[in-house]
Amino acid sequence: MALMAATVGFTHLIAGFDNPALTERVAGLLGQPYSSRQATYDLRRLRRKGIIEHAGSTRRYQLSAQGRRVTVLFTKTHSRILAPGLVQLDPNLPVDIANRSPLAQAWWKLDRTLDDYIDHQLIAA
Repeated sequence: MALMAATVGFTHLIAGFDNPALTERVAGLLGQPYSSRQATYDLRRLRRKGIIEHAGSTRRYQLSAQGRRVTVLFTKTHSRILAPGLVQLDPNLPVDIANRSPLAQAWWKLDRTLDDYIDHQLIAA
């Protein structure tokens, strides 16, 4: 997700971005070291998937039209749906908060049902 968020952050740059800029931005988003070697690997993967493309004959990259759509979709989905939803599925979520969350209630019910099913199958075997 940090890689996607970093690349979408370069959309406004006409000249594109390079390996050092990506390394710096991803390291900042991750809050931990991110090497130039890792960035090179990720850039190669993004290029093969058509997410980014070379900016002319330089060592700079730009998001492709498809890449812009994909990175925006992934970052929005993560920040608006996945992150808040995963918080509600935390087993350490206080009971009073979980009782107000339909998602948490459904998850806990599924979890209990699966546990009961597994226990029943083990007894039957």
